[in-house]
Amino acid sequence: MLSWTYGRSKKKEYEADRKMSLPDLDQMLSSYSTYRAPGICFFFTDLRNGIPPIICHYIQHTNSVREILVIVTVRTLPIKTVLVEERYNVGKTGVEGFYRCLIQFGYKDSQSMEGDDFVTLMITKLQDQAESTSEKRKIDAAAERGPVFVLGRTILKANKGWFARFTIEYLYRFLQKNSRAAISALQIPPDKTLQVGMVYEI
Repeated sequence: MLSWTYGRSKKKEYEADRKMSLPDLDQMLSSYSTYRAPGICFFFTDLRNGIPPIICHYIQHTNSVREILVIVTVRTLPIKTVLVEERYNVGKTGVEGFYRCLIQFGYKDSQSMEGDDFVTLMITKLQDQAESTSEKRKIDAAAERGPVFVLGRTILKANKGWFARFTIEYLYRFLQKNSRAAISALQIPPDKTLQVGMVYEI
């Protein structure tokens, strides 16, 4: 259990230190001449503030990103249920086509994102954030092309110290491989899911 806590803390520390600011993201999208593919992407991350490094990793190596990208963070609260009207909190990031969504479930709430209900609800929330007719049209057009759900999979690699290497690369990695996958916990449609991997050198 201590090795799991240690690994998770190192992961969070890495992400907090290397998260990208919104101006930096905007600049990267321009300088890399990134192709904005049609459609909508729900990118799941534990990081609630800033842009997690795995998103930058994804954009740099594919040189593309969906026209509408929603950075989703899911939290399970220590209460039975969260009212539907309070469950989804969507906001703009300040970068064109990029939004943030915090989803909060109670421990007895279904975390299903399969079927059309979740996507339809999210499109409505995004439309509420739109400030112009053209932005609403862009959201509608992206929705028509269908969603993709992206899960970031990180592998920790310790570079210094035998204790850190043993704890991270053997104990933590073993626990990580045998833990319940996020795709299973969140009930995301498998035929529309993509996993992106990144090595965190700590």
